[in-house]
Amino acid sequence: MLAWTSLSAEVSVSVEDSVTAEIPLDSIEVSILTCTPGKDMYAKFGHTALRVRDYTVHRDVVFNYGCFDYNANNFVLKFLLGQTDYLLDAEEFEFLKYRYGMLGNGVSEQVLNLNKEEANKLLALLLENLRPENQEYRYNWLYDNCTERARDVIEKAVDGKIEYAGVVEEDVTVRDMLHKCLEQSPWVAFGIDLILGEEIDRKADKRIMMFLPDVFKTESDGAYIARSNGERVKYIAGRSVVLEDTNGPDEAYMLGTPLFLFSLLLLCAVGLSLQEFKKKRNTVWLDVTMHIFQGIAGLVVAFLFFFSIHPAVDSNWLVILFNPLPLFYAGWLLYCHKKGTKNLLSYVNLAVTAGFLIVMCLCPQSFNIAMWLVVLSLLVRAMVQAHFAYHGCKQSNRFAQR
Repeated sequence: MLAWTSLSAEVSVSVEDSVTAEIPLDSIEVSILTCTPGKDMYAKFGHTALRVRDYTVHRDVVFNYGCFDYNANNFVLKFLLGQTDYLLDAEEFEFLKYRYGMLGNGVSEQVLNLNKEEANKLLALLLENLRPENQEYRYNWLYDNCTERARDVIEKAVDGKIEYAGVVEEDVTVRDMLHKCLEQSPWVAFGIDLILGEEIDRKADKRIMMFLPDVFKTESDGAYIARSNGERVKYIAGRSVVLEDTNGPDEAYMLGTPLFLFSLLLLCAVGLSLQEFKKKRNTVWLDVTMHIFQGIAGLVVAFLFFFSIHPAVDSNWLVILFNPLPLFYAGWLLYCHKKGTKNLLSYVNLAVTAGFLIVMCLCPQSFNIAMWLVVLSLLVRAMVQAHFAYHGCKQSNRFAQR
């Protein structure tokens, strides 16, 4: 969590008194800081913060709505449940600049074209939000994140309405936007597609699109402030680059992508099946392995589907196929193989897998291409299991008649 600065002590006094009595109205400048994506998972989409400079008392502070405490009780469980509380914190601008410089991330700045009353009100709102009793908020990655908090607090301070540029591509979904950000991180994209459902496949409106820092930056660049007195001015007064991004894009190696690995899985499933048909003997090592991994992934999907309040996880059609039941089915396969008994549950498995493939074609959710390969692999093996169960049953009847 970001270090506290002496600014935290200032909020113990009246915000309005401190602003009006100690800070000249025309000395405050507020900027939007947009940070480029980082290597860590939580930094993959970039970050937004607000910079406030007071040229009279030489204060240069960054207000950051994206802080959280790793050491909080049950942090991982609360995060999975969607019950994570984020914080507004503040630090000296030089600290932020040093930290992002060490990480190699870029930072760009957009100076807001606020009049002195608006700038003063914005600082008052930030200081009020910085109070210990106000600084926590329930984080929502899509509808109430650090970028949207920064946008909303600026809108509260403006005397009028902000008319955003409207230059972001229309007729896109949140999933489209996430995929564009994750072009060089195919496994992260696959994981997101695994846990997020139909909700992010609906057409996103302009306001929801600004959950991404880069979109908010782009929309702000061409925006105007329509003030209540009829005045209409540009939203951004100036732009600069604070830090250049020195990381460069991640390299996506073809041999390590989900598409490549699950293509191999499908080939392996087909090849093993042909070999089994030829030898008229069923093996279960691949099936057990696949169903174990299916069940493990299903534990995550089902947990989020039934218990989490994160957006989009409760509209995930994958829960039909990815749930804990395959773990039990893997055990059943081993039992049948060891005892030499017929696997009658293979018919149920085949019906569910084939039915879900039809669901994938008809439902409004978009699925990762690699997921189609996974389902096809499961279907191939389900057909093999059902085939041997059926012919094993016919063979037993023949022996009984003799």
